[in-house]
Amino acid sequence: MFEIVAVVSIVFAAAFTQGLAGFGFAFMSLPLISLFVDFKTSVITLVLLAQALNLLIMWQHGQRPAWDRIIPLTLATLPGIPVGVHLLRVMPVAVLQGTLGVMLVAYSLYQWFARPVPREIGRFWVLVTGFVAGCLGGALNSQGPPILVYVSLQPWNKDRVKATMVGFFFLSGLFVLGFQAWQGLVTAETLRLSGWCLPGLIVGATLGRALYVRIGEGGYRRIFTALVCALGVLMIVKSLGGA
Repeated sequence: MFEIVAVVSIVFAAAFTQGLAGFGFAFMSLPLISLFVDFKTSVITLVLLAQALNLLIMWQHGQRPAWDRIIPLTLATLPGIPVGVHLLRVMPVAVLQGTLGVMLVAYSLYQWFARPVPREIGRFWVLVTGFVAGCLGGALNSQGPPILVYVSLQPWNKDRVKATMVGFFFLSGLFVLGFQAWQGLVTAETLRLSGWCLPGLIVGATLGRALYVRIGEGGYRRIFTALVCALGVLMIVKSLGGA
């Protein structure tokens, strides 16, 4: 019973983070939940919960996702996936994780100290971002970081940034969940654990949304950048542990 309470508490905190910022659910929850539950079960359960969470956030958010950007981003990930798988074969995971972590921390420091002016990014960079996301997805199951950088560089308000991220995570998650279900990885155990976690997920996301509507554009961007930096630090720590 203690394990269930711990897992539900972790899901609650991670859902709060994603309800507030629009990302961070899997990054925050997977390393912790896998301390209490078999790793494979943790991964599949979180994919199920992430899809429920993305649907909930899109419904609460109210703003239509920018599908004209999200669909090309998602399609561009597909050719990058085999490239990422190849990188995983020829490079140590610790090197890949550490490199990505350093890049995220450097990007966060750039945002804090250089304070670049957001500007509209051309369609070409949509394809580049999607391809890089696919590479990282194939290598590390971490397709999110390029999307975070892409949306943060746009001159969009926080509602559009969040809607675009969540829409991408939902659409790309459908491919992942469909493949996992086809492979028979969605089991009664993962569904049962997801059911236990669902109330905590709903409450966490709702409270995160309540805080989100209270913060302004500047506050949201500061939280966004801080979380990107935290993700980078986490990846560096993981790389050092695997070195």
